[in-house]
Amino acid sequence: MKWPFLPYKGRWQGSFSELQAMETLKKKVLEEQNPATNFISILTECFRSYGSNPGMPAYSFMVKYLLQKKLHSHLPPILDHLEMSGRIDVPENFFINLIQEYGKTNMIQEAVNIFLRIPKFRCSPSALSLNSVLSILCKKNEGLELVHDVLLKAPELNIRLEASSFLILIRALCRIGRVGFAIELLSIMQQLHEYIPDSRFYSLILRALCKHSTPMGVMKFLEDMQNAGVVPSTLEYNNVINFLVSNGQLKDAYSILNRMKVEGKRPDIISYTAILNGFILANDFCDAEEVFDEMLVMGIVPDVFTCNTYISGLCKQDDFGKAYGMVVCMEKAGCKPDTETFNTLMDGYTKAGENMQAKKVMSEMLEKGYHANSRTYAILIDGFLTEHKVVESCQVLMKMLSTGLIPNSVTFNAVICCLCQKNLLSEGIQVLEEMASRSVIPDESTWGTILSAINLSCGEIAIHLEEMDLNC
Repeated sequence: MKWPFLPYKGRWQGSFSELQAMETLKKKVLEEQNPATNFISILTECFRSYGSNPGMPAYSFMVKYLLQKKLHSHLPPILDHLEMSGRIDVPENFFINLIQEYGKTNMIQEAVNIFLRIPKFRCSPSALSLNSVLSILCKKNEGLELVHDVLLKAPELNIRLEASSFLILIRALCRIGRVGFAIELLSIMQQLHEYIPDSRFYSLILRALCKHSTPMGVMKFLEDMQNAGVVPSTLEYNNVINFLVSNGQLKDAYSILNRMKVEGKRPDIISYTAILNGFILANDFCDAEEVFDEMLVMGIVPDVFTCNTYISGLCKQDDFGKAYGMVVCMEKAGCKPDTETFNTLMDGYTKAGENMQAKKVMSEMLEKGYHANSRTYAILIDGFLTEHKVVESCQVLMKMLSTGLIPNSVTFNAVICCLCQKNLLSEGIQVLEEMASRSVIPDESTWGTILSAINLSCGEIAIHLEEMDLNC
């Protein structure tokens, strides 16, 4: 009896042979220890021994293995063999992964070359592979030089730029500070009527403008955003407010706050604190008071940073009663003061010449369980030095050292200079020794003061000896 002919038998045998060849290939490659091995020979011989030809899984395995082992010099023969096979339509995802791996090892030119070769592998590239190579080129300045050539080749490869391609380019332009070109590219997108830039495009440019542009440029772009129907987020508005405040444009910053409310966005504590700080730094205490009151009316509970900013403003006005009262209110409202709160109050007192009050605040702070930091002691030392109370400043310095805190060179130098100017040379030398033991380097003026004091002391001794001789 004859068995019927099974047409799928040949295909099944072929698939089985390919599986065996694949297992043999994996075994031989993984066992290979010599990096100079001819891997293309291993690939072809493993499949030839089973009467088969390597398929896409075999090439993918070889490429992945060589990339993992950083044997990049062996990749070209494998890719050439794949290109010449003529029967395998290579999927685009293979090239996207390869381009990304080239990017990880900074093989920028190789990434561009394989992108341009994609059609030779019987594969139609799309914006996906274009974006993968653009992403690599746009990450580093040396890669940006190749972007122009790649974009010129895109039409030859029948690739149309997508919105995601424009986003990559705009991000790169913003990164290198070429914000004007980024805005032009955004305008081109709008003129093509094929792409509608979303908020991501505007956010990138707005953030870059706050780093590289002027207040006028930022305000103009905000108008462009409004005309395009794009509303910045609260975070982006806060970034703009900080930028305007840092550039002294307080009125514009405050207008942003009002604009947020008109657009239905609730300004947060960061928004108000930035503007409050700006007004206080500009000594515009009237507007600062209005901002603080408005914040409370809006139901926004001040945090410790906001309170410290407000206390700083009160101290600048010598309104210490209200400033101290603010600290008490913070404790009652559950907004626990921090060390910086007391430092701010102390700094205000010392600048007003009320050093004993500052010392009292410090004592109260320590009694309440707060820890003094280097700035706490530096404020008190500077206050005493301003009143030429060098002995008191030296005592505070020694107390500071006993707690394990190390003053900066400015504080050390100031104390030493004042001691020497008061003819307290031995005490100045003692502070200098403390300074050296803590690896803090004296500056040139400190050495000059010490040497002058030493010369003066020697001169006084010589005069005293001369007087003794005359008397004899």
